[in-house]
Amino acid sequence: MLLEGLEKFRKDIETCFGTSCNFCERMCPVYQIQKRKTLTARGRNRTILGILYNKLRPSAAMTDTVYQCTMCGACERWCALPDTAIFCNFREYLVNSGFENEFHKKNYENIRRYGNPYGDKNKYAWLEDQKSNEDSNTLFFAGCTYPLKSPDVLKLIIKLLGTDLKIMPNEPCCGSYLLRTGYKSIQMQLSEELLNYLEKEKIKEIITACPGCYSTIKGSIDNSKLSSKVQVIHATERIAEKLEELTGKRNKKDKLLTKVTYHDPCHLGRLGGIFESPRKILKCCCEEVIEMEHNRYDANCCGVGGGVRASFQSLSEDIGKKRIEEARNTGAEILATACPFCELQFRSVGGMEVRNVFEILYSYVESEVEN
Repeated sequence: MLLEGLEKFRKDIETCFGTSCNFCERMCPVYQIQKRKTLTARGRNRTILGILYNKLRPSAAMTDTVYQCTMCGACERWCALPDTAIFCNFREYLVNSGFENEFHKKNYENIRRYGNPYGDKNKYAWLEDQKSNEDSNTLFFAGCTYPLKSPDVLKLIIKLLGTDLKIMPNEPCCGSYLLRTGYKSIQMQLSEELLNYLEKEKIKEIITACPGCYSTIKGSIDNSKLSSKVQVIHATERIAEKLEELTGKRNKKDKLLTKVTYHDPCHLGRLGGIFESPRKILKCCCEEVIEMEHNRYDANCCGVGGGVRASFQSLSEDIGKKRIEEARNTGAEILATACPFCELQFRSVGGMEVRNVFEILYSYVESEVEN
């Protein structure tokens, strides 16, 4: 039973072994820093093949290697195989075999106890001055990171979206962290809780500003009976549709910022397919949006995902510094992003002013929104 999640990918893994193309090395953020073949998608697939052929057994060293992956999906840009899905199942196999990463185990326990990976009891504090429209069939899903790390930005997002939003009481964690660190079965339980709520409340749209929540919830809904009934929307998409209304009578030639470059979050861009709505927002209020060399599907990872920041901080920061350097090379004054994780990572790494896309837009249209 333990191998069931890996067995279903046996043909894909054998294809990887037989082809040995090494294309996955091209964009892998971890390999570009570490230069170790075992840390590429091909290297991990070979390790899994050794397990399937009963040549290898799970170990602490194997766990250490497997978790040095941001799950950014860059390898799939060059590979036809579902590598991130394979690695999610590989991590689940290791956890079920008794080889857990101590940092991820702690965060898993935090989610079970507090409803968020940070172990913070104040996840719902931001709701104190918020009103839920109980008649609305559009649900706003806040997630864990915005409420606990950037609650002020979260409130700005609500103002930009408008008042026609239902807010779920005691909102569960979306389970993105669990899905990508080996606790897939627990993520599925949280997903079932959310799906039952959506069905009960007859929700037709669910809007979230967190890319991790977006990709995880969309994946859950797309694989459920609600796939044709509930649309998952990222907040940049809905707000981009409202730009004319939000900017009002403001002089469109009067821009807030000069040169800005935009970082595509992996879960929103490469894994979510949303590229243009954040750029449309920035172009509305910035004189020039300069693209980095690697953008859209080819955007480099910030280094925080897949639990790497939690357990391999130095590696995570090295990846983040590389992306900051690329941003600086554009000549832009501001690095903008639409992900709370990317934003926190870049602020922590330093070297450039970092702003959230929503925060930039709100500063530009504040007088219109408040009135």
